[in-house]
Amino acid sequence: MTPVPGADVAARLASRASDATWIGVCVRVVDAARVQGPAGAVSTPGHFLAAAWAPGVPRSRWPDAVVIGSPGADDALALVLRHVPAGAKLYLAPLDCVDVALAARILLAADRNLEAYQRGGIAAFIAARHEHDAASIAAGYSDRDEGFERFRTRVLDEKPGSDPTFPGDVTRAGTV
Repeated sequence: MTPVPGADVAARLASRASDATWIGVCVRVVDAARVQGPAGAVSTPGHFLAAAWAPGVPRSRWPDAVVIGSPGADDALALVLRHVPAGAKLYLAPLDCVDVALAARILLAADRNLEAYQRGGIAAFIAARHEHDAASIAAGYSDRDEGFERFRTRVLDEKPGSDPTFPGDVTRAGTV
C-alpha cells in the first residue's frame, strides 16, 4: 500500500490547543517565481515558514524551532515536527495568535543558507506582517475614554485667560 502524502504530518496535528500541545504556525513566505540567475532564468519553488512553540505556562513568544520548507506546507511541517517530541501534538494556530513576524526574523537572521530571493521574500513577509499589525492596532485600540473625555471637558478645557497649549492636554498639544 502506498502511503498518503502528508499522512504522517496530519497524524501529528491537534485539532485544539491545550496546555500539553505544542503551538505551531505554517505560512508561505516566498512565492514560486522565475528569477534571472547567472546561467539564465530559473524557476524557484514557493517556500513555507513553519515554527513551533513548546508547551508551558506562560508560553514564550520566542519559538523553539523555525524552519523553511518547499515546495509545500506539508514539507515545512514535516521539518518542524522533527523538533517536536515523538508522540507530542502540534496545534496550528492562526497567524494573529503567535508572533510569526518574530519567527520570520529569526529565520532571516539564523539561516545562512538562504538564497537572495528567499531573503527578499522573507523580508517582504515581515514588512507585510508589520503593516498588518499596525492596521490592527489602529482599528482595535484607542486612547479614547468616555469618562476622561467628560472630565477633560469639565476641568481641562480652555477657560478664559488659560494657555491653550497647556502641556497636560495632549490632544491640543498634538502629541500622544
